[in-house]
Formats: sequence, structure tokens, C-alpha cells
Amino acid sequence: MKKFFVFALMILAGTAMDAQTVISNESLTHDGTNVTVSFDIDTDVKGIPSRRKEVIIPYIYNDKDTVYLDVVEVYGKGRYKRERQENHIAGDKDWELDENQTLKGDIYNYRAQTPLKRWMKPANLGIRRQLVGCACEKDRADENLAEASLFEEPALPPRRTPAYVLADAAREWDFGQDELEIIFKVSKIEIDSSVFNNEVTFGKILAAVDKIFSDPKYKMDKIEVAGYASPEGTMNFNRWLGINRAKALINYIIEQRPQYGLTEDDFMIRNGEENWPGLKRIIKDSDMSEKQTVIDIIDSDATNDQKKLAIKSLDEGKVWKKMLDDIYPHLRSARYLAVYYDSTSDEAVDVINAANDLIDEGKYAEAYDLVKPYDDDMRAYNTVGVALMMQGEFEKAMPWFRKALEGNCPSAQQNIDAINAEYEFEAEQKRLLDEYLKKYE
Repeated sequence: MKKFFVFALMILAGTAMDAQTVISNESLTHDGTNVTVSFDIDTDVKGIPSRRKEVIIPYIYNDKDTVYLDVVEVYGKGRYKRERQENHIAGDKDWELDENQTLKGDIYNYRAQTPLKRWMKPANLGIRRQLVGCACEKDRADENLAEASLFEEPALPPRRTPAYVLADAAREWDFGQDELEIIFKVSKIEIDSSVFNNEVTFGKILAAVDKIFSDPKYKMDKIEVAGYASPEGTMNFNRWLGINRAKALINYIIEQRPQYGLTEDDFMIRNGEENWPGLKRIIKDSDMSEKQTVIDIIDSDATNDQKKLAIKSLDEGKVWKKMLDDIYPHLRSARYLAVYYDSTSDEAVDVINAANDLIDEGKYAEAYDLVKPYDDDMRAYNTVGVALMMQGEFEKAMPWFRKALEGNCPSAQQNIDAINAEYEFEAEQKRLLDEYLKKYE
């Protein structure tokens, strides 16, 4: 340590003896647009030869870039007279020192500006000296005068926390909703057991109803049925088809199981209208041409009518024709979804609703940990998504909301909309930041 200190003193002493001018009061500042560099140069230093000139070259630098500033020239008296004579002989009889040139013996106040740049984080102020005269030029070692963090790149605002919508879980017996679909003919609401394997499906539906009524642990609350139409007609007609296809299945169950005394009040109808989620699911599992293009159209923000027109335009209408023949028949359905019941043995309901309570208390991580073991229960999908969303995990939350939406949780759409609104906000903030930074390139 002692040897290093002595060595440093020797270097500093050597530099001082070799200096031609003395620089002090160094300053490196900015106003958000321009960088201002200022320092004082004491030119009254003994030993500077009269016939020489010192050229001082200030510059701002870091390891990425360098910008050179206005040069200062300090003249010895003999050097000044010589250049004045040379300029007079060359015809410039009015030649005098300009504002960045000075005679030895004065205190020169240096000031220069340069545009603020993005790379100036941090930045150093350095100078380079050249001693000119007597038919020789001598470069000196560069000196670092000051350093500062001139440009501070603003960060994007932290991710905002959107409003959420929770759906309390009901006690539900899920009998395999994707397997229990009654398929209808085009534009029809009458049940036909002879087509699309409907007879087998009827047997499964009635067996499911028998199961809930045969187990004394359960007390039936509601049976939920959804009616769907394929996305090929008008919206109003498809809405009418969806409702009446659901009613057709309800009437069938009531007629086939009179022993249970079921009435229309024991059923809930969910009108699935145009079955776009089902269409997407079938297409994903198919080998049809233009598959990804169709999926992208379904996932777009276009209206349903716009989506239909876009699909119809693919491959001169061949894609639409293929879907009419092979896919749409499976979307004309009355789907038996679930039986809601009263029981103390459905542990998942209690856990999901307890997680909802934790979310309302702002304990999002705790809610996620609590409900995670039940995330294969479709009633938990929305709660899992909300717990993730409220922790800023939008990318992880979105698939859960999509699954919840397909699994009969309309509240999930509001959460999807909330996340999309935040994505739009973040995109706008990034655009504004990029626009701001572009000014400093």
C-alpha cells in the first residue's frame, strides 16, 4: 500500500511539471436537451515558450462513443505575432484571435454545448493537449477532468393492477360436458336420435341424471344446459336456435325421467349462441388446410360477421365448404353441462371460495397457493387466473381465463378484457418511451 501511494505521487508530480496550462472549476451538466461543458484555463504558467501554442481539445466520452467539443488555442506572444504576420502576408490583414483563441497570461473561461445523447450514461469530460511550435508538435497524455451521469433513461411505468371479477364456485357434478352433446340438423331444433350418434349420447345423459338422484349424499339443485349454433347463419337466428335447442333437451329429460318430478324450473339455460370456442377446439385437432389462419381469425378482435367473411375468403371458399361439411355439424348442439347440487363432500368448492375471499383481502399469493391443488377443476380456472393477474402475471393468467370462459364462466371475459386493456396501456407507454428516446439517438 505504501509503495502504491508513493508511485501515485510521482505520477501526479510528473504531470504537473509537464503541464502548460492549469484547468479548474470543471463542470459537466445538462438541461434535458443540451450538455454544457465549462472550465477555467489559467494560461499564466511559467515555462510556456513564447514561440509555442498549446491546443486544448475537450471531449465527452464513455466506452461507447465520443463527441469532440470546440478547440481552445493558447498562444505565446511570439507565436501570436508569427501567425499574425503569416496571415497578413497571405492577405488577411484583419486577422485577430477569435473567441476560442487566447494569449498566454489570461484566465480563459471555456464554455461549450453539445446535444444530449442517449449514450451519455455515464459520461466523462476529457481533454487532449497538443504543444505546437518550433517546427515540432508534441501530444500530451489525455486527462479526465470530470464525470457525470448525463442521460437517465426513463423506465416504463410499473404494471398496473386491473380490476377483477370473481365467480364463487357452486357445487357441481360434471359428467363430461364434451362427451354429452346432442347434435341437430341444419337450422333445426327438433331432437333426432337417429343422427350423429345421438342415441348413445341420450343414454349417457339419462345415466348421469340417474346417478345424481340415486346417491343419497347429493341433493339436486339445478341442471344446466347450453344450446349452441354453428357460426354459419345470422346472429339473431343463431341465438334463437341456441335457446330452443337447449329447451328441446330439457323437455326430453323431463319426459324420459318422470319419476324425478322434474320441471323447467329445475333447469338453467345458458345460450352459447355461436359456438366459436367449440369451432376453435375442433380445428386445432384437425388436419385441415389453412388451420392456423382460421384460428388466428377466430382469436382476432373482429366481429363474428367479419370473422365469417374472412374465413369464407380463404382458398376461394374451399375452407368454408370443408368446415360446413365436416365441422359445423358438431357445433349444432344442445350440450348437457352439469348438475349443481348440495353436499358437504365437495371440498373443492370450499377451497375455491376461500381463495376468492383471500383475493378480496389482497392476499393474492396466498390465494394462488391455496387453490393450486384444485386447478384441474374448471370451477377454479377463473380464481387461478385472478390470483395470477393481481400479481402482475398477465401472461400466465390469460390461458386460465380462456379455459374458464370455455368452461362456463362468463366473468372470465371481463378479466380477459381487463388484461387486454392493460396490454394496450403498456403498448402505448412503450410507444411514448421509444418516441422520447428516439430524440436522443
